[in-house]
Amino acid sequence: MKKLGPFIVLLCLCCTTLFAQISKPKSTKKKAAKNNLVADWEKNFKEEYSDCAFYNKYTAKQRLAKYPFSKAANVLAVSYKYRGIDTKPGENKETRSPKRGLYINNGVLDTTTLIKIKTLDSRQIDVLTNLIFNTNYKKKDIMHSIMSGKCFEPRNAFIFLDSNAQVLDYLEICFTCYQSRSSSDKFDIGILCAQKYQMLSDYFKNIGVVYGTFGKDYHEEDTTEWSKKE
Repeated sequence: MKKLGPFIVLLCLCCTTLFAQISKPKSTKKKAAKNNLVADWEKNFKEEYSDCAFYNKYTAKQRLAKYPFSKAANVLAVSYKYRGIDTKPGENKETRSPKRGLYINNGVLDTTTLIKIKTLDSRQIDVLTNLIFNTNYKKKDIMHSIMSGKCFEPRNAFIFLDSNAQVLDYLEICFTCYQSRSSSDKFDIGILCAQKYQMLSDYFKNIGVVYGTFGKDYHEEDTTEWSKKE
């Protein structure tokens, strides 16, 4: 048995080396396949595939049964000035930006910082839920590129209130950066087809909430106002 020792060790080393040699091509093949997939996508993809298209997938009743619409007694569309990168909701309100930002205090919406408040009627809610739930890519079931910025400077939001006028959730939207975030992370604006943010901007304008939407350089306005406070 002692004479077999070196042979067993040598056999193990050979097997390990063989396994490594076999495994490496597999990894290379996977990488090559992935590169080919991306190359094929870039070759065949057309920008219009990512255009927004309406699909009557969900009825009005089905859309209203989805969160947060299912829980909300009222839905508000609001606008406000960007509060600044160093200010969080509910913090430094009086010292940093007393008239800027969105603030929810113990479930109560602070309206003193809001520029415009619009309570949505049933027709406007129907249009909004169609935008969120029934708007998809023109060509589905393929990969799509998504445009968004690294910044987040929200100036618009949808506020969802319960029957006691308490805020149960809200969705902030930054048209400058093509970004949106909900307070609960339970919902969003839906499929990010190419014109989704433009459609939402038009929606806000159509209901009379213009500030924060596309068509104005808000950075210049913010810089001017902040420089006066320094």
